[in-house]
Amino acid sequence: MKRMQKSLMLVAAAAAALAGCSKADTVENARPESEIRSVCGFAAEIASSRTTLNDAATRMKWSAGDRLGFYSDVATDLNAASSTYADGDTNFTAEIDTRATNVYAYYPYDARQNTSYGYTSVNLPIAQTQTQEQAGVLAGRYVPMSAAAALVHGGMTVLSFTPAASLVAFDLYDAENNGESVKSVTFAPAGAKVNGNRYVDMTTGSATDASPDGFYVSATVTLTTPYSVPAAKPSDKTGCIYLAVTPKVYPNGGTFTVTTTENVYYNFTTDKAIDLSNVYAPAVMTMNLAKVRKTAKDFSGSYVVLAKNASGPGYFALSSQLSGSRLNAVAFEYNGTDASVVSSDAATVWTVDKKGNSYTFANGGRYLSWSADNTADASDTPYDLTISENADGTVYIRPAGTQGRYLSKNTSGMYFAFYGNTSQNCNLYLVQAEYKALPSIWLGESAVQLAFDDETGHEIAATVADATTVTAAAYDDESGTTDCGWLVADYADGKVSYMAEANATAAVRTAYIVVTAANDNGTKRAVITVTQGIENTGGGEVTFTFDQSSGNASASISRMEGAVTCTVSKGSGSNNPNEHKDGHLRFMAGNTMTFSGATVTKVVFNFTTANYAKKMSANSGVSFSGGQISYTWTGSSPDLVFTNTDTAQSRIVSATVTYE
Repeated sequence: MKRMQKSLMLVAAAAAALAGCSKADTVENARPESEIRSVCGFAAEIASSRTTLNDAATRMKWSAGDRLGFYSDVATDLNAASSTYADGDTNFTAEIDTRATNVYAYYPYDARQNTSYGYTSVNLPIAQTQTQEQAGVLAGRYVPMSAAAALVHGGMTVLSFTPAASLVAFDLYDAENNGESVKSVTFAPAGAKVNGNRYVDMTTGSATDASPDGFYVSATVTLTTPYSVPAAKPSDKTGCIYLAVTPKVYPNGGTFTVTTTENVYYNFTTDKAIDLSNVYAPAVMTMNLAKVRKTAKDFSGSYVVLAKNASGPGYFALSSQLSGSRLNAVAFEYNGTDASVVSSDAATVWTVDKKGNSYTFANGGRYLSWSADNTADASDTPYDLTISENADGTVYIRPAGTQGRYLSKNTSGMYFAFYGNTSQNCNLYLVQAEYKALPSIWLGESAVQLAFDDETGHEIAATVADATTVTAAAYDDESGTTDCGWLVADYADGKVSYMAEANATAAVRTAYIVVTAANDNGTKRAVITVTQGIENTGGGEVTFTFDQSSGNASASISRMEGAVTCTVSKGSGSNNPNEHKDGHLRFMAGNTMTFSGATVTKVVFNFTTANYAKKMSANSGVSFSGGQISYTWTGSSPDLVFTNTDTAQSRIVSATVTYE
């Protein structure tokens, strides 16, 4: 169905009846279990609907190439296709089993629906991207429908279709007569998703949407021929632009973005509920481009571009630093409400300049840009982008000439890119920002272990920049509120020095050296964790677990339990060991695990699964061949080293060590 002229009115009468099902000649000799099929005729009407209408806007008009899909209450009717409609036809025909008593039809026909039998859950998807040939002419193929009827043998079966989508009718004009032509209109509901797979029970017409994850954050209709916007408010519907949407109430409103040959109007926004639940009555939305042209927001200024973490708390900022063919995403502290922030990372503060109806994003003489596919760049050449504000305060950032690309934070990777759909995190925040250089601190070590009787002085190299003062002190807590009684620390001449008292207690103890650097813009802190072991007074058993909830991938991971220290290192491998947030150690190929501080006699490794128990060798005792969920090493070694000799990673949940 491809045409609708003049207005969206109510009924579409049934087509004139032709010859019906030729069952009489075949069913007399047909056995009940036979699969004899005969040609049946169908007249289709769309009662109280508003899909494609004829020129008088009183009756439905099918277009050349239209087809219906059929099921019946006989299982052999597997998504039967109707005849192809041609100009001048007055009905459809389809081959239906002679045993059928009820028939179920849908439009438009999709050959992929025949994968399984069943007319109670037929997928009638509503497209995210739709095309309309010209203003005022609805493309009915984007309005899926279904019907159920008792099959009339020897006569015409009338199908009364129920639409599975609602329509929004955009009625646009420009009181300033600016000479623009509309190219597309996009609907982005606030706090909800729209369009996607819609499973319809054809016996009742009721529908169930797929998981919201399978839907989209917006839907767009594009005109093949741009519509020249009139200066006066239209008196009829000859210029309407139609978008088929999921029938429901959108409780938080949304944003309607109008793209013309001259501008992108993004501020047709409402936070009031939008009721699009009635599939029989299109929601007409009259829009005056002149009104929003005068109130268009100017985004010029300095900003950080933030994406909210899709899987947990926190935000990520767009950096001008490249990550291959994309731009880095860096963790950024933001409370979600402040109107402005201070950033100590110059690469995250973008200068946004208005250029006609578009914007450029500049950072350090480079410009945010897009070239092809799922990429993002910071190029030397200014690049035009559009900014459209959504009802929830987030924005879309898109290439000016390609509105189908969205700047997005990849939901699983630490980078931004321009994606061709909205499946990634494209609802971004523009937060006004100021760059201030805070001090920077680099420490040679962030964690150290001391023997129980170590009372010697130690030093750690510290590189500090942009600081007017630097201090270091030892505390019982990372926040630096309670002074430590057994460890002292100081900073001088690029070094952090510290000294401990011997540990006469029966428990491993931990303290924290807090290094603080300050300047007029603020302070920066870094922490060194100091763990001191206990005296080995006769051996024991300890268990090392790897359950850092935030994850920890570094060249060296160290733990101290009892008199034993466990140190996991990169070794000869290409990848660092990773104390994964899922509660296990990813012991990569070539990594080493060393147990020291006491003579080890037994180690029991527990793995996530046997598949992730890879081959390991030990510098003492036997080697481990892999493939077991638990592995026990026995021997006697004061400095025991295990190496992953496989080409893949092991996943170690725990290591229980017996020592003497």
